[in-house]
Amino acid sequence: MEISITQQSVVFLFSCVVGGILGVFYDVFRIIRIAFNSKWLSIFFQDLIFCVFSAFSIILLIFYTNSGTVRWFSLLGCFMSFVIYHMTVGRLIMFASKKIIEFIKKILAFICNITVIPLKKFILFMFKQIKRLFGFVFKTAGEVKILAYYGKEKRNLSKNASKGFSLYKDKNNKIIYEKTVKNIGKITEKDSVKKQKPIEKPNEKIYY
Repeated sequence: MEISITQQSVVFLFSCVVGGILGVFYDVFRIIRIAFNSKWLSIFFQDLIFCVFSAFSIILLIFYTNSGTVRWFSLLGCFMSFVIYHMTVGRLIMFASKKIIEFIKKILAFICNITVIPLKKFILFMFKQIKRLFGFVFKTAGEVKILAYYGKEKRNLSKNASKGFSLYKDKNNKIIYEKTVKNIGKITEKDSVKKQKPIEKPNEKIYY
């Protein structure tokens, strides 16, 4: 099916418009790559989306302008307009986009330095203090429990001993009593060692 020169010109203009739109659409992905430092997998899916969108757009262009007949000048118009846009307007857009993205990143880094980082340090400090507090409470509670247990055992053994000589007759009670007294003595010795630091004596020189 032959078409007139006027129709060919219209088809070519439509093709140029579609090529320019594809150039703008590709610049969107380029800006995303700069802004978020996209990895190879993300770039692969971005290129795949662009290829699918480009093929769909060109197929719609061919069906809308040529009733499904592929014309070489329509493909040439898409390719030429895409390249021209990429070499001219696309470069200006990417240059401006890089400057804007760098400026935004500097602002976000400044905000992060004055808000997020100090808040993170404060939270870590509070977490450490709370952890120390709970450790001290549990340790003290354990020591109090041990002292209460041995104190109770000592009182019970003292009561039994005051009733008569059964404490000395029963070897098991006598052993338990001696262990209880030793444990209490060890606990008190540990506390006194923690509170008192050893005093170092100066070295004495002997003169003859």
